[in-house]
Order: sequence, then C-alpha cells, then structure tokens
Amino acid sequence: MALADPQSLPTSPSATDLNRVSTVLGRFASADTSYELRVDHSNGSRNRHVVKLTQRKLAADPLLPSQNKVYDQSAHIVIDSPLQGFSAAETTALFALFVDYVDNAGLQAAVVQGQA
Repeated sequence: MALADPQSLPTSPSATDLNRVSTVLGRFASADTSYELRVDHSNGSRNRHVVKLTQRKLAADPLLPSQNKVYDQSAHIVIDSPLQGFSAAETTALFALFVDYVDNAGLQAAVVQGQA
C-alpha cells in the first residue's frame, strides 16, 4: 500500500504539504524543497525500513559572509529486523514504543546537546 500524496508535516505555524516527487521510491518534498521525506525498504538477509526527514535552509557562509550556502540536517528512524522470529505486529509494536519514547522534550533536548 502506497503512502498518501501529499504527506502533511506538522510544521509551525501551519502544516507543510510534502508532494510525492518519485513514483518508484517513497520520496516527498515541500514545494520550496526545504523539507524532504524519504521512506525506503530493503529486504535481504534482514528487513530494513528507513524513514528519513531532511530539512534544508539557505544561510550565510561563515567563511564568506557575503555569500549564502545551503545547509541541511536530518533525522531518521531505522527498523532492522530478521526475516524470521518476530511478527509484523511485534515489529510494529517496537516501532510505536520507540516513537512514544522519543516523543519527550527532555530526551530530545539531551540528544541534541550531545548528552547520553
């Protein structure tokens, strides 16, 4: 089943629509390309599922302040599971547990500040 087109990203002050930019891969991007969402799957000796959100912005280059440079940052979740041993429901439950755990402002701040 394919993801809906467009995907909605809950940015502030209003949501940003991410339109599908690739029919082969799960790639979505905002009209101004400041956000890109990639959903990818690979199956080999293990099943691997990746959700990656990239943010891009144009800002002054600190070495050449009169020139702008494109900067990007990303966050991603990787689900890596064996071919046997865990059901789809168990893998989905682990994914939901992880998302619930990282949905914590204190944890997010600690991770961004490099704390462990």
